Amino acid sequence: MSEDDDATAAEASLRKAVEQLSGDGAGDDAQAAQEALQALHDGSGREWTPEQERQIRAMVEQIRKVRDLKRPGGGGWRRRRAWRAQGRLADLMEAGGPELVNEAELRHWKSHMMVELLLEFSGSSMKPDDTAKALSRMETLHAATYEDLQQAKKALAERNAAGG
Repeated sequence: MSEDDDATAAEASLRKAVEQLSGDGAGDDAQAAQEALQALHDGSGREWTPEQERQIRAMVEQIRKVRDLKRPGGGGWRRRRAWRAQGRLADLMEAGGPELVNEAELRHWKSHMMVELLLEFSGSSMKPDDTAKALSRMETLHAATYEDLQQAKKALAERNAAGG
């Protein structure tokens, strides 16, 4: 399958997710959302070797685990688990190198943003304007690169520093 075929399949999955959200079938929503998330995971725009792909997925999972364990509360047991998870993440990052770390961070961010987007639109029936808006945001998110993520983080940090 070529890169164009991958992009077309990813776009089709994203469109199907939005169309399902605008429909009445509650059971189809979860499946469409899962397909959209899978399309994001697979649509990095770069061909990774199976070993690199495994490392990226392991890093994404470890990033999720660390962020979950760093939530407020939980006591000493969670802090100890978080400390160990951070150590495992550092080991994975060191072994993978900067390119794989960047890809893992980007995939984690895209996944998180896609879930937020789908949750925003899943709570109510969507109007045709909402469908177009959601598709536009999904396509923008799908096309985002690591450099885009870094620029957005920098702009947000500057805005927070200037505005409080």
